[in-house]
Amino acid sequence: MAKSPQRLPSMQDVADAAGVHQTTVSLALRNDRRLPEATRRRIQRIAEKMNYRSHPLVAALVALRRARRPPRFHATLAFVLRNTQRGPSCALQFEGASEAAEMQGYKLDRFVLGDGDLTEQRLDSVLHARNIHGILIAPLPESHGSFNLEWENFSTVALEYTFIKPVFDRVVNDAYGGMRRIMAECRLRGLRRIGLLLTEDGDERTEHRNGAAFWVEQKADGFFASIPPLYPPAWDQAAFEAWQRRHRPEAIVTSNVFLGHVQAWIARQGLNPGKDIHLINVNAAEDGTVSGVFQNPRVMGATAARLVIEKITRNERGIPVLPHTISSPGYWIEGNTVRGVGVKV
Repeated sequence: MAKSPQRLPSMQDVADAAGVHQTTVSLALRNDRRLPEATRRRIQRIAEKMNYRSHPLVAALVALRRARRPPRFHATLAFVLRNTQRGPSCALQFEGASEAAEMQGYKLDRFVLGDGDLTEQRLDSVLHARNIHGILIAPLPESHGSFNLEWENFSTVALEYTFIKPVFDRVVNDAYGGMRRIMAECRLRGLRRIGLLLTEDGDERTEHRNGAAFWVEQKADGFFASIPPLYPPAWDQAAFEAWQRRHRPEAIVTSNVFLGHVQAWIARQGLNPGKDIHLINVNAAEDGTVSGVFQNPRVMGATAARLVIEKITRNERGIPVLPHTISSPGYWIEGNTVRGVGVKV
């Protein structure tokens, strides 16, 4: 019997391998400058390694449709955040959401509560006057917070776990899966003594999923030493040094809040990160030198925007009876602060 032809990789296969959405792959392969150069090059390398080739007839048809039928403007969506909530992750979430909205003919506008005279009551009035019915709630500065609008008028999706009342459909980073990936990378490198250092608020912001995955990995098969996590409310050098002296972790897993403090301490000790001690970030930069998991906030934002648009299309407004949570995975950034080479994406 003749062998069946081998299936060629699809764009979705490339997206799965890169840990991104199919839309991001499409943009990267078109070398679209709305994506950072590092992202474009990484996805292009993965596609080349997988021997991905777009079907010429399909590509031509898609290009023709785009040329003949540009997205028709439907409406504006609101991206609501607090004036104290800024930073690269929030900006990338907005970029991803804006791009996904634009592809379906929507525009995304920022509304910053507490900026000038924009109170909750004022925001309600502005959204009503502009006929805006779709809202994306950005992560709040506090781990458990809320604000009040006339929710029955809106199709609403929250990003992350920080907006807790009322509970809406939400898109969150897969913190549990990210921590398990970090522990898997440590295992591959033979690192057994792993210390987890997060703020108390940071642990709560993920509903304790980082700590839960860390505990599961420690207890799984005895490979990892049993080192208790350290969750101070803020940087406490004395508490950190006491914890470090007592448990002697080979690798410290932390977040951006404490990263600079730990790096400064490592430098003062004359240690070489990646050799004498290892450093891993649960929220690593995509093009940074610190090893860890990039949470891919663009994909989170894009997913949230598409979900809001689906809800608008189905005329689903108000507080959902059974809210859903979509968990968005990140991917490993090799960096240079852990030894050896782990699993390649």
